[in-house]
Amino acid sequence: MQNSIPVLLYHHINYDDDVLSIPPELFEENLKFLKAEGYVSITKEQLKDYLLEGKKDWDKAVVITFDDGYLDTWVYAYPLLKKYGFNAILFLVTWTVEEDEFTGLNLDDYFSGKITKEQLPNCSSTYSYEFGYKTKTTRRLCWEEVREMNRSGVIDVQPHSKTHRKVYASDKIIDFNRPKDRLSAWTMVRGDERFGTPDFERKPELAAKEFTAYEDLRNMLADYVQSNGYAEFFKKENWKDELFRLVDEYKKSRGVEKIGEFETDEAFKNRIRNELEVAKGEVGYETKKRCTAFSWPWGAYTKTSLEIAKQVGFELLFTTKPGSNSPGDSPFEIKRFGVWKKDLDWFKSRIRLYSNKMISKAYGAVYRKI
Repeated sequence: MQNSIPVLLYHHINYDDDVLSIPPELFEENLKFLKAEGYVSITKEQLKDYLLEGKKDWDKAVVITFDDGYLDTWVYAYPLLKKYGFNAILFLVTWTVEEDEFTGLNLDDYFSGKITKEQLPNCSSTYSYEFGYKTKTTRRLCWEEVREMNRSGVIDVQPHSKTHRKVYASDKIIDFNRPKDRLSAWTMVRGDERFGTPDFERKPELAAKEFTAYEDLRNMLADYVQSNGYAEFFKKENWKDELFRLVDEYKKSRGVEKIGEFETDEAFKNRIRNELEVAKGEVGYETKKRCTAFSWPWGAYTKTSLEIAKQVGFELLFTTKPGSNSPGDSPFEIKRFGVWKKDLDWFKSRIRLYSNKMISKAYGAVYRKI
């Protein structure tokens, strides 16, 4: 008997050779297995009722979620969910949504015989090169695709933040911003990334106070790099030593070791509140509904950000922690397991594992010790 609801977390349904991607054929096999085993997909409201009151009108259930908002959710996931009678929640990063109002083709057009598979939009990532380094670009949804999926009732669109960025969270320089591979948009930081400016430890923006280096220091370093070859500057053998020497001279000229400031508690709270309110408002405006669920970028949050999320009006908060979701568990710490292994047997074992509270808790206790 099922006494825990597995909550599935998907990112990409495409053909990228990427840790967060699974091919459409495997996603379809996942859905076929769930269907054959008698699982239904339930809504966030049904999940909340189950957690708070133990209410259920099903024998076996799962919750299916997608994070971020990639084009492949429209092209592959949405039609396949409809084909097998499942629904899902899409947690959307609003700044990445395209303004284009064109609704593209998807698998529905292939199923109906209007197009061949080769005519489906290409959802694979593309790469470009700048200064000899690789930049990855991933295709995103446009607002009309988001609205159509939400109108269908198959995809419940909810916010996943406005920017999904990181912040500088330390005052110790670990590097300097320079040409490098950029293989994920989520490596972006709220701070100054001009070449030559200090780079610090980065943490998810909803889970850390932000450190900002002084503007005159940043300008001095950026100007120095600009006037000494820009990208070519970093080909010098001792470029890093030069920049650290400038930082040391800056400290001596000021007579202090400090090179910046951490934001105050009040500023941190205001930033978190603004990020959550804007994301909630944008998704609500575009889908014409009240948004009540949120998933934390990278699953990262603090006690303060969690309390602010409640104040903003979120009634369900989704994490990236694997585990059980049973009556009495908090709707503000919903567990999910990521589905990105290209192995159907692994998927089957995880569904069975997280359908049983006792077994999943025992597994979690062992897993955390490994």
